[in-house]
Amino acid sequence: MKFRAALLTLVVLVSGCAIGPRYREPIMELPQTYRSYKTLEQGESMINLPWWKVFADKTLQELIRETLVNNYDLRAAAARVDEARAMVGVTRSQILPQTDLTSGISRDRNSEALYPGLDRLTSTMTGGFSTAWELDVWGKIRQAIRASQTEYLATEDARRGVMVTLVSDAAQTYFTILELDLELDIAKKTLKTRSDNLDLFEKRQRGGTASGLEVARAKADYEQTAANIPDLERQIEIQENKLSALLGRNPGSISRTESISKEGFTPNLPGTGLPSEILKHRPDIMEAEQLLRAANASVGVKVGEFMPQVNLTNFVGGGGERPSQIFNGKGYTWSIGGNVDMPLFKGGKNVYNYKAAQAKWQQSVASYKQTVVGAFREVADALADIEKFKAVRVEQEKQVAALAEAVRLSIARYDGGLSSYIEVLDADQQYYSAQNSLARTLGSQLIAYVQLYRALGGGWQQETEKV
Repeated sequence: MKFRAALLTLVVLVSGCAIGPRYREPIMELPQTYRSYKTLEQGESMINLPWWKVFADKTLQELIRETLVNNYDLRAAAARVDEARAMVGVTRSQILPQTDLTSGISRDRNSEALYPGLDRLTSTMTGGFSTAWELDVWGKIRQAIRASQTEYLATEDARRGVMVTLVSDAAQTYFTILELDLELDIAKKTLKTRSDNLDLFEKRQRGGTASGLEVARAKADYEQTAANIPDLERQIEIQENKLSALLGRNPGSISRTESISKEGFTPNLPGTGLPSEILKHRPDIMEAEQLLRAANASVGVKVGEFMPQVNLTNFVGGGGERPSQIFNGKGYTWSIGGNVDMPLFKGGKNVYNYKAAQAKWQQSVASYKQTVVGAFREVADALADIEKFKAVRVEQEKQVAALAEAVRLSIARYDGGLSSYIEVLDADQQYYSAQNSLARTLGSQLIAYVQLYRALGGGWQQETEKV
């Protein structure tokens, strides 16, 4: 009795510890400030803002809501979360006794030399409950449960990552459409002006006051602008189809704001918070860390395979030569027992499993660190885009204004007989090109803002969540 009590105490004490390495967060040198962030404004940190507070355009908000409801990639990600949650239950079941309702039948030919008193042929029938229970002495099963739980959390973070991607992709595509709309509007207005000029020159040529060269140049400029319109319409349709796919729709037109506002369309840029905050807000970083935790626990599982495996078994039921004997008092039977299996030779299987688990853990460490480094790079790139595109836009607006004045002056010089119309056409071409460049910069500015929000890990919040 003393021996049994001591053995039971030892089992309980050992079961309190799970064998394997303790998890430690990878050590990394994190930047203290963001590079190229000279326009920091006071206000709520952008990291903590949900998407509906960042994107004020009501039309865009409705499109994002529809995307988060209907997108098929997000539905698949949610199903993967459900699958991982179910697998946690599968793994957790291993730590509990496994009981089966069992029955069996056998027909034996007995040895007359060994059992002279038995019939040569006998039948045996059994029925009852059998239970098997692997005692988790070394914590191997608990490590497997821990790995399964962290993999489940990783799928939840992956689902949030899909939401971030969808919100940013929807916003980026929407702003691209608005920028192309602006280019199309510029092209149509320019085409109207050039059409009027072409008509005027053709009349003047018939009257002998305009040269054939002037008419040819005016016609070439008209045709060039006319060719740009269907190309822009093509690009707009492609972007609308892309956004329709994000919305879970068939290809079709997209309702939107009439145009990009040239005055204050870019929201104020609130503080982005400390760089270290990215680690707890970006879903892909959180997913990488959960996978790292799972890999660490998997190493513990493989260590446990080197240890003795303790199993308890029992059977309660009945047996007899006929089915009726199984259920009467004479057929009642039970057994209880156990076994300890100590692995001695597996052909190196356990050793290689352990090495593979360690290699996977090292991969997870490298993947985690690369994800963190990539996150800081994406934030730095987006901040640089915002800062530099703002400067580009200021200069391009000055250029557009100067070229508009150049067009006006060239027309006045032509009307005064001081120059040919070639000078007017050259000024008009430069003005048209500068307007398009400014439109692209306006679009790039908005997209840079979306990319910054995505890089900071925003966009996964649900409107029902408290933020």
